[in-house]
Amino acid sequence: MSEVVNTETCAPEPANRSLCRWNKNDPIPGIITTDEEYIDETHDLFVTVDILDARPRRNSKFQINFRQLSTGEEHHFARGSQLVSVTRPHNKLLSLPVNVVRDVLIRSIDVLGDRIALYGVAIIDDACQYWSLHVWNWHEGRQADDICTVGEDRGFTNIRFLVKEKLLALTELSGIELFNIEDLSKAPQLQARFMLPIHSVSFEFRYPSVFHNASDCAHLLAPDERWIWATNPADRIICVTGYHDWMIVIAARLFFMDIPPRWFDVISEEDEFTIPWSSWSPRNSRIFQLPFPSIFEVGGSRIIWVVRKNRGSEVRMMDFNPSAVARGIGKVVQERRTSSRHKNNSEQYLPVTTYLPYVEVVSDHTLNFVDVRLDEERIVMFLKVSVFCLSKQ
Repeated sequence: MSEVVNTETCAPEPANRSLCRWNKNDPIPGIITTDEEYIDETHDLFVTVDILDARPRRNSKFQINFRQLSTGEEHHFARGSQLVSVTRPHNKLLSLPVNVVRDVLIRSIDVLGDRIALYGVAIIDDACQYWSLHVWNWHEGRQADDICTVGEDRGFTNIRFLVKEKLLALTELSGIELFNIEDLSKAPQLQARFMLPIHSVSFEFRYPSVFHNASDCAHLLAPDERWIWATNPADRIICVTGYHDWMIVIAARLFFMDIPPRWFDVISEEDEFTIPWSSWSPRNSRIFQLPFPSIFEVGGSRIIWVVRKNRGSEVRMMDFNPSAVARGIGKVVQERRTSSRHKNNSEQYLPVTTYLPYVEVVSDHTLNFVDVRLDEERIVMFLKVSVFCLSKQ
């Protein structure tokens, strides 16, 4: 049953919960965060980063702070602030001559349960940098600096957990790298690099960082609610956006399967991990071109896509779960779709064909939706309501 909430009058906190009090110099939590902040509202977690060195240098240390979003106090699962160095381990010899480090920064943070992933970069000049990727259990305290994956030159634009044992990283060379992080006593292990058909440094992941299930979200339930289901991670979808109006939808089961050896690029001179787009993509992905203006949200195996029109909105719900496609409740789409993209450094267009099946339902509304949120069971749609005051003449 749907419910309408007035966000201007709805009290955001229960009456028996203490108010959050922040010092004037503390960062104020919000829905939009910088690269050096992370928020998980479902677990009352706010992560911030402080650099401890006045000037950038090799082995610059960062202090990672874990706070409760509701109170501003240290999070009860954390063992104090934890230190991380964006550095090169002693057993790694990189080719870059490092004399002066121009800047050191944290580019991306993600948290899933008791695990945190952090990606930091040391910039030497416009053409040179080195980076390190760290994953550890923040409930247990800091990790040794040499338990990390390092690299130079091109790094990542975004990192996200898939599950606690797997981490995804979007590369600046337009690929998705899959890391095995099951054993935290070892550095993240690269398993495969799935290349994308487009080169863009603006790519980012779009999928929920927290997936609901009966055990993890029991504390969020009202007294009369009961969830008896759990999400199958392999049935989810991963969205990649950031190239003009393109949205690349990828079946998460791709990252759980045993990769056929024939997929890997045997002629690649770089490494043995690269998988060309043509090997993995057509049956495991679907590319859409979003009309403007439109908004969309990803949750589980579904996407809700709202196209705003002059008089209302068109709402499109798509479900990529194979079971939903098999049941066929709605319009089943299995046809191939071909999109065009520019060939590198030229005006020539190249076709890109994908055919991941899905089922969709489309409806028209007279309401003007301005934003939407989606998880595996519920949709929250935000409306902009105009209020007119008429004066008596």
